[in-house]
Amino acid sequence: MELIFLLLWAMLRSGEATGHGNGKCPAPHYIEFAEIIIDRVMLGSKGRYKCEDGYKRTIGESNLIVCINDTGLIHWTTKTSVCTRVSMATSQQSERKPQSSAPENPVTIVPSDTAGYCGIPSPVEHATPTMTHYAVGQELHYKCLRGYDARPPTSDISTCKEESGKIFWTRLSLLCTNDSRSGEEMTQPIPITDTSEPSHVPPVMLHVCTATSELSHVPSVMLPVTVAVSTVFPIIFILLGWIIVLKLWRRRSFTEEVKTEKTKSILITAARVEMESEVEAHRLKSNM
Repeated sequence: MELIFLLLWAMLRSGEATGHGNGKCPAPHYIEFAEIIIDRVMLGSKGRYKCEDGYKRTIGESNLIVCINDTGLIHWTTKTSVCTRVSMATSQQSERKPQSSAPENPVTIVPSDTAGYCGIPSPVEHATPTMTHYAVGQELHYKCLRGYDARPPTSDISTCKEESGKIFWTRLSLLCTNDSRSGEEMTQPIPITDTSEPSHVPPVMLHVCTATSELSHVPSVMLPVTVAVSTVFPIIFILLGWIIVLKLWRRRSFTEEVKTEKTKSILITAARVEMESEVEAHRLKSNM
């Protein structure tokens, strides 16, 4: 009996050394255009085999796998066969099932030689392992996808922690984007969505401000002024031209009037001189 208690105590101590394994972490943060890489899976984590298209889970066969401590050997529970081929009608019916609307980042488990953790689950024909439950202490390595790693940081780590009876994922300062986005779009708050049940960790809002984004507002302010200038200036030029033409026309009319008056004055003077000459000649003729 004492030997059994010693074995149980050793197993508990081994579980504590590798991680908590008892707490249930909420769904991890979702980062657009990013993937999750796991190199060490905590003891107590769970996953499920997802059947490929054209296959379904075998009736009575569980697709659940658990990272366990088997007398000091930590490994995934094994499955030999999970999925069986389905008929065409059954396949069409399965395609009509609604899919989950909560976005998730693709998860990749990479090989690791670190002792005390689970690695890659055993391969099962026509099935792909997916993570469904993370134990407290699990680390998720986020990395921006190729083509969306233009702005650092391009990678970050989120850890599932338990404090004051609450379990949460640590925040991320990761922004995956490319150079094709405009400055105005880059200034918009980019939410990091937590798809899990409510916890005390609020979504993170990242703001990226650049000099070009501040200048992008200038054209919208100057547009009315530009329109006003382009409309008023031609009207002013037309009015000035009309005034100049009117003044020239009036000056020309005045000059012609002056010439006409001078001509009339000269003719009147000539007629008067001729008349006086005739009167003088007639007077001289009368005296003779």
